[in-house]
Amino acid sequence: MKKLLLPLLLISTVNVSANSETSVLESFISNTNDYRKDIHNYLIDMSSNLDNYVDDSKKLDIKRYSSAYGLLELSAFQNQHGNVSFDQKVKIRLKLPKLKDNFRLVFESDEVDENKDFIENHNSNANDDFNLGLSYDTLKKDVKLKAKVGIKLHNKLDPFIKLSANKTWENIYNDIDFTVGQNIKESVVKKLESTSFVSLDKQLNEYYSLHHYTEYYWQSGEKADSEVIPSIYLNQEINSKNYLTYSFTSNINNIDSNLRIKRHSAKVNYRHFIKKWLYVDAVPENYYRDENNFKPRYAIRFNFGIYFNKGSYN
Repeated sequence: MKKLLLPLLLISTVNVSANSETSVLESFISNTNDYRKDIHNYLIDMSSNLDNYVDDSKKLDIKRYSSAYGLLELSAFQNQHGNVSFDQKVKIRLKLPKLKDNFRLVFESDEVDENKDFIENHNSNANDDFNLGLSYDTLKKDVKLKAKVGIKLHNKLDPFIKLSANKTWENIYNDIDFTVGQNIKESVVKKLESTSFVSLDKQLNEYYSLHHYTEYYWQSGEKADSEVIPSIYLNQEINSKNYLTYSFTSNINNIDSNLRIKRHSAKVNYRHFIKKWLYVDAVPENYYRDENNFKPRYAIRFNFGIYFNKGSYN
């Protein structure tokens, strides 16, 4: 119980500090306004120039490109009795309306599934594990379809193609939404990866929603080639600036055994929006691993994120 209370006390501390308006923070917001505007305008210009390069037959109003945006998220991690480590997440999304409004050119850090990427063995993006790809999203007969073709930028270029499809049935039983989905990714390094998932979602009231999510992951290039990850989430909207997610997750995989539970975790994700474009996260977690005889341990992560979009400057 003490190990469970410690992260919750930490989250309370972050809540207090996040709500206190400091002159340092206000100075940062004021002094960086022009930089944020310049960065967003640069992304708009990149979108326009690339779009005109593809099709220079006519010019479009520059406002058509204003939904281009960037995201920078800095993170600090600490596992129980471990050293603090740091990481970053970068995402840039450019609008290409001449191709079609459904197309996006995306540059981002490698996608991370937090259900598999634990704090105690987190793989940092410090080695520039980024990918550049062209993404296309559409809706066909109530099925959301997405295709992405790109290249992973690392010591060795790794081209990939990713296809995704999911469908949601709304209000099927007691106002529960039911979603099924399938992601397939083929690359040179990781070969074929497949992720199948089902989700049950219910809006309890204005502030709470309950979610059950189960994922099955399979990779052809690994000996331990399959994982089953069931999760339960409770989302809480405290107000327009503060949000909480309580989650309970298990990890069942083939490592050193047939499919067997290898890890349980209880996690709280607290997000505070200082501004609509500026946020902080505190994510304390208690976890229980098979290799440690399921003895409780704790870990924590802090995030600081900045969006560079049309709402992030005056």
